[in-house]
Amino acid sequence: MAQNITKRQHYVWRAYLKAWTFNDKIYSYNKHILKIVPSNLMNVAQKNYFNRFYKISGEEKKFLDSQSKNVKGPIGKVIDDIITITEIFTGVKEINEKLNIKDSDFEALEKNGFEVLHTEIEGFGLTLINCRNFEDIKLFDDDMLKYGTLMFICYQYFRTKKLRDSLIETFKDDNLDIDVIFSPMAIISAAKIGQSICFDSRIRYVFLEKSVESDVSFITGDQPVINLLGNETDEDGMSKDLLFYYPISPNHAIKITFIESDEKYQHQILNADEIHFLNNRIRDEYNEFLFSDSETLLEKYI
Repeated sequence: MAQNITKRQHYVWRAYLKAWTFNDKIYSYNKHILKIVPSNLMNVAQKNYFNRFYKISGEEKKFLDSQSKNVKGPIGKVIDDIITITEIFTGVKEINEKLNIKDSDFEALEKNGFEVLHTEIEGFGLTLINCRNFEDIKLFDDDMLKYGTLMFICYQYFRTKKLRDSLIETFKDDNLDIDVIFSPMAIISAAKIGQSICFDSRIRYVFLEKSVESDVSFITGDQPVINLLGNETDEDGMSKDLLFYYPISPNHAIKITFIESDEKYQHQILNADEIHFLNNRIRDEYNEFLFSDSETLLEKYI
């Protein structure tokens, strides 16, 4: 089993980024080296064992339990199962440490951790990232596909390195190691928000398409899903509302809105200025990497 360990675990899905590639290369701006390079998808937006299991106890266990208790609806069992998995792993890990047991199969499980669950959730997004026509976006008419796709979108929002780094910084003085509970927290948060918006009657789907005349394409980054209303916060610093934006190719993107008066499905053809505005929002939200199919275009945002 150990030989099947996935060491480089991506926090931006390679299948998603493929839309911006040519000959398996993508133009990538890395803020650490301050330059644009044509990169192999294996070498961007990844970290060794990003989705690994950690032993969870003490304050981290209490915090995780507080985030998962009293969850109603279809996701209740899913979240209970995630908590159970972390408890079983922690128990076995503690026994192995006490007995000084070295088990290669268990070590493989520890390093792969949530990678299997992460891959399953990504599978829910396959139909969405392949949308290339307005009619394709009507996938949300299928109730099962709708929930899976919305959870996928929420997961792409919550599971990034940017959010992990931000939470670690936020809780650094609270005697709470967010790093060890981030993976289950990301799944739980995505499941909860995904279920909430799935049953929201106001939900609307906007298919965005680059106009033929536009010389500006959609770019993306290592925070590929953003809340366009994220800057509008309440007194506690929480977003007042939600408007998800997700570029899905150089020529296409989707918005998830909650304006009941609008049509359920909308199709907007965007000019260069409109796409430039959205690209700037992606630039404002990225953590380490920006991506494009054009080096010249990417230069405009660094």
